[in-house]
Amino acid sequence: MFAVSGDGQDINIFPMAAEGNSAPSRVIHVPHASGGVSFDIKHDEIYITTEHANRISVYSRKAQGDDDPLRIIQGPNTSLADPHGIYVDADRNEILVTNHGNWRKTRTGEAFALHGDSKFAFMRGSFSHPGPVEPLGPSSGKFMPPSIMVFSRTADGDAGPLRTIQGPRTRLNIAVGISRDPETGEIVVANSGDNSILFFAPNANGDVAPVRVLAGPATSLKGATGVAVDTKHNELWVTSWENHMAAVFPRKAQGNIAPLRVIHSAPQNAPLATMGRLGAVAFDPKRQEILAPN
Repeated sequence: MFAVSGDGQDINIFPMAAEGNSAPSRVIHVPHASGGVSFDIKHDEIYITTEHANRISVYSRKAQGDDDPLRIIQGPNTSLADPHGIYVDADRNEILVTNHGNWRKTRTGEAFALHGDSKFAFMRGSFSHPGPVEPLGPSSGKFMPPSIMVFSRTADGDAGPLRTIQGPRTRLNIAVGISRDPETGEIVVANSGDNSILFFAPNANGDVAPVRVLAGPATSLKGATGVAVDTKHNELWVTSWENHMAAVFPRKAQGNIAPLRVIHSAPQNAPLATMGRLGAVAFDPKRQEILAPN
């Protein structure tokens, strides 16, 4: 089992039989704030996304410690903009990635934001082969519409996507988890911003509407973050972060329907007790409140 630590800089790898307070069997050190992870069993490779660096890194399944990635997809031609979810389709030789849309110019190999002389700086390199520390230049950031990008599985360096799903008709809004139905080829996306699951045609491109949508109060989804297709049992699994829930739907579900069954990891109305990736803090003296973007 591969678990990326988004608030740290590790992939923790556990045995399939692990349970309880188990230590990982090995750890791979990866760029800080990496979020999505996908395993290509056919080619023995692990794929991860790194949000702030607009980067996809590919590691050997056997990698550990400070091992370098086999290849990196990063740079202005990629158009990656705050990538989160990732899915590798080894049969179609494609990588599917969800982007939130926060873009800034990056160069291939850029990995870490460091503090040098009380100023932010970037390093190009890796844990085992550190590169030069470079000061920040003028801001290049801008907001892009959220998107799904499809890259060649073997893409390397500053490579552009094969196609991009983006625009108002797509309904994309803080898309997180992404998967694909291995039989139909449909692209399945957990759309956290409006608590929906979107299904796109296998070769969808441009400003296209989903072929169907699973959404509505009956679904009980609040902050959908992960999706997985189970072809053996004809089911669709969805994780719903804001109400501590994993919900199981029919594989072809659409519209406002209730899940077949639900697994709760906490009482349904329990508050979310997580804080991470705090980028700033401010104090409001009038209201006597501390403000922190999470």
